[in-house]
Amino acid sequence: MKLLVSLLLLPLGVALLALLALIGLVWHRRYQGGLKGLQGVALLGGVFAGLLVCSMPITGQALQSMLAGMIHGRQLANPAEAQVIVVLTGGMVNTGPIGWLPGPESIQRLMIGYELQHSIDLRIPVIVSGGYTRGVQAPSEARALAEFFARQRSEVTPTELEEVSTDTAESAVQLAPILNARGIRNVLLVTSDIHMPRALAAFRARGIDPIPAPAITVPTDTGLMPWLPSARGLALTSEAVTEFYGILGYLLLGKIRWADLQYAPLEVKV
Repeated sequence: MKLLVSLLLLPLGVALLALLALIGLVWHRRYQGGLKGLQGVALLGGVFAGLLVCSMPITGQALQSMLAGMIHGRQLANPAEAQVIVVLTGGMVNTGPIGWLPGPESIQRLMIGYELQHSIDLRIPVIVSGGYTRGVQAPSEARALAEFFARQRSEVTPTELEEVSTDTAESAVQLAPILNARGIRNVLLVTSDIHMPRALAAFRARGIDPIPAPAITVPTDTGLMPWLPSARGLALTSEAVTEFYGILGYLLLGKIRWADLQYAPLEVKV
């Protein structure tokens, strides 16, 4: 889904849509005797204007801020009450001779997870969740990320891997019974801020009420630059639109409910 959205928002995708629209207009005029050339120009102009708006960083920034504003969750009065830190991976890349390495977003998330661990208690386990998204011929995202940090760190900290899930909903499905079996209620959930609403909803749908610990990724640029179309602007818009599609898809597939997107304390059975 993310690849499809990216392709449609990038210049090549927009050019393809414009070409299809032009072919449709020519066919309609030739065989249906309908639209005039001026209407066709207006339609193509609208497509071009849409591309310009989508490529402005301010557009992606606004959409991502909307997602970040949807983060509502439980907070701990005392951080020392945290019992586990769950870090959701965010992709990896094949570097060729060096092998598979975690993507920048994965690295940022686990850095935050380890910083939380250092600031609270080194004995709190960190669970890295991410499975074989690139097939069994490649390592799991969780293992690639953990091994990357193991090469960078000298101290030993308790880190566990969940290597089955391939998306956020599956992470919740795999981790919920593990956390429940251990009697863990205070779960710090680490992921990017724009991904956090969907992640919180997925875990709530499985009976887990996590404490959000988002990695802040929404840009806060000011001045003229955010209004100038750029490839970065398209990327920001694509990321936000993809996440909105992800939430909608989870709702339609029944992986989450609308109520899961809203924060309400779960009932604790005594």
